[in-house]
Amino acid sequence: MSTEPSPVIATSSPGRPPALPFLKPGWMKKAINLSNGVKKFVQYNRDLMTPARLEHVQALHARYDLALRHRNKDETTALEPELIKSCEGSVPDYKSSPVKENLEVIVVAIVVALGIRAYFLQPFKIPTASMQPTLNGIVARAMPETESFPNALVQGIEYVTRGRNYVEMRVPQDWGTVKLVGIRQRSRGHFFTISDLVFMDGGNQERVLTGYVPTRQMWEDLWLGPRPRVAGDGERTLSSGVETINVAVQGGPVAAGTLMVRGYIDTGDQVLVNKMAYHFRRPARGEVFVFSTAGITGIVPPPGIDSQHYIKRLTALPGDRLQLKPTDGAVSAPRRMPQPNGILNINGEPAKEAGMNKVMSRQNGYRGYTLVDGGYVAMDREVQLPEKRYMAMGDNSFDSSDSRYWGPVPEENLVGPALFVYWPFLPHFGLIR
Repeated sequence: MSTEPSPVIATSSPGRPPALPFLKPGWMKKAINLSNGVKKFVQYNRDLMTPARLEHVQALHARYDLALRHRNKDETTALEPELIKSCEGSVPDYKSSPVKENLEVIVVAIVVALGIRAYFLQPFKIPTASMQPTLNGIVARAMPETESFPNALVQGIEYVTRGRNYVEMRVPQDWGTVKLVGIRQRSRGHFFTISDLVFMDGGNQERVLTGYVPTRQMWEDLWLGPRPRVAGDGERTLSSGVETINVAVQGGPVAAGTLMVRGYIDTGDQVLVNKMAYHFRRPARGEVFVFSTAGITGIVPPPGIDSQHYIKRLTALPGDRLQLKPTDGAVSAPRRMPQPNGILNINGEPAKEAGMNKVMSRQNGYRGYTLVDGGYVAMDREVQLPEKRYMAMGDNSFDSSDSRYWGPVPEENLVGPALFVYWPFLPHFGLIR
């Protein structure tokens, strides 16, 4: 008759010795790590193990944890090789793999990073010029064929440092004469933006030219070929800046070898936004912040989406009295028309915060605040912000659709302050002021 104790089947491990980690002896730390590893092994491989092998591993694991709980060094040491062998023999063709373990660590790190992105920090790309020169939007410049691209090495350096990409889209010679029938934009990983020019050749076969360039800048700034007709609101769609675009176009024949698009494009600044900050503190006047446009009357989102995220400077808080006061000789301006600038007064005196002072200085690329006529903040008229409403204004006042026109931002739309430009490295890498 066997004198060995009957197996004890455990679905969870007994409690660990209640001691501070730095007071535990080395053998105990090793034993705890092995016990945790066995538990993890069983969780991952339970469906690959026969009931008998699963029962055997769990029984040994329970005995090992019981010895560990009672600080029985000799018994845990004796059981260790048997426990390891039982695990290795419980799964067909099992081999302990450092590669597998490293992949698990990488997966865990990715999950943690995604958690940080979802709850703490979130990346945003600056798409427009409304915050220049504090933050750069996407900038593109057409280049004729007479102007050569830099060599591959220089292009690589410019891409890393400035986010500059050179693009040329030309109809191949072997396509013959084709017709442009569509333009579409797609995204890879919400980071790389790609535009396709869709053609039909003489045999009704689809032909596609692809370029690493946003459709808006391709269409408005880099287009050199014959411009097709766009039906309906297609022009607005092409200029909307949304992530996905698919527009039908119609034009005349395009000869083989025709140059359609050529030039360079600088990506907008990539910034990190602190999504948790406003849960612990009030928004601060003068900081750069991100907000959703959902429900804001006067902002018409691009076709196919409900809202966008904007980035502006927070110029006034709930209860603040706000006024754009004209300088001597300044006049009001129709919407989006460049005119002489005004002074931003907060609560009866010129704004004191550094961000607004930079704009009003009209130095180092800043051009001041543009006066508006008929907007939320008309010339020489003071308004007081309601409760839970915030004033958002672009530093590039001459080219910014902001609260001067469509009013303040509701508190529930706030996302968080913009913290850091992480790419490209020139010219704005670092903290956002």
